[in-house]
Amino acid sequence: MLDNIRKNRIKSSIIIAAATFIAAMILWPLLDLFWSGVISHSEFIYNIKDYIIEPIIFAVIFGLITFFIWKPETKLEKKSKKK
Repeated sequence: MLDNIRKNRIKSSIIIAAATFIAAMILWPLLDLFWSGVISHSEFIYNIKDYIIEPIIFAVIFGLITFFIWKPETKLEKKSKKK
């Protein structure tokens, strides 16, 4: 399975970026709601720029970072490291 991921780094980076976007769409507003209500005691206002555009930018940057940095190991590489 990891061999397929290594061969399809672009596909895996897109999947990681999409998963990051979905997680950011859920967690970003929840964390801001917590920050607004508990810490700063300000009003929580949902807007498109903060809760849709910023998670998209974050997901694209995270996907590019994983594309250039993340290189999964294969089973043969793990065995060679053990020896």
